[in-house]
Amino acid sequence: MEQRCRSRAGVGGGPLDERLAAHEGLVRLVVRRQQRGALSFADALHEGRLGLWRALLGYDRERGTRFSTYAVPAIERAVWRAVAQVTPASNADVGGVAEPVWWEDPAELLHRAAVQAAVRALVAELPPGPRRIVVAHHGLDGRAPVSLAHLGRQLRVSRQRVHAVYRAALVWLAQPARSRVVRELVGRQTRTDYQRTVARERRLARMRRGEPRRRRCRS
Repeated sequence: MEQRCRSRAGVGGGPLDERLAAHEGLVRLVVRRQQRGALSFADALHEGRLGLWRALLGYDRERGTRFSTYAVPAIERAVWRAVAQVTPASNADVGGVAEPVWWEDPAELLHRAAVQAAVRALVAELPPGPRRIVVAHHGLDGRAPVSLAHLGRQLRVSRQRVHAVYRAALVWLAQPARSRVVRELVGRQTRTDYQRTVARERRLARMRRGEPRRRRCRS
């Protein structure tokens, strides 16, 4: 009986807040792909987390169902209930839809969540300046992506300087020793991938030394 209760307490071990944090990426993926009507993204995230919390409490691994398969509909339902409360019934985007329609394999969603989590962890290792530029430019903080030109105006530096810092950050992130986890998840561990990374590092080093760009000879 005790083991049965543990299996229904959620997926994995540890405190509930840690398990909620571990599946935050899944919540964000579902919310971004779901029609929200008049519900704000922040409120949708909150409702999605409540749905995830219910899924963690109700999940029974002994039934042989993937947690993502069980959790995604729970997250969707929680968001859609909130959408229905704040969106007028006459809204054509939401009216008449009682339940969301499933559009993608939950395993694929879970894989994307794992990739996003690995990328965020890798970017977090950058120094504060380059990290701010990469996060803002790619919208890794959940906000809309910002152009490098706009970031230059915000930081009061030239556009060329922002581009240089951004390129250097990408080269730093792509180094095989640092990006191993991300490469494994996206299948980019071939010899050619590593050779391209080394070539980018060499080009950046030459640019920093002020050497002219080498041109390929055409036969």
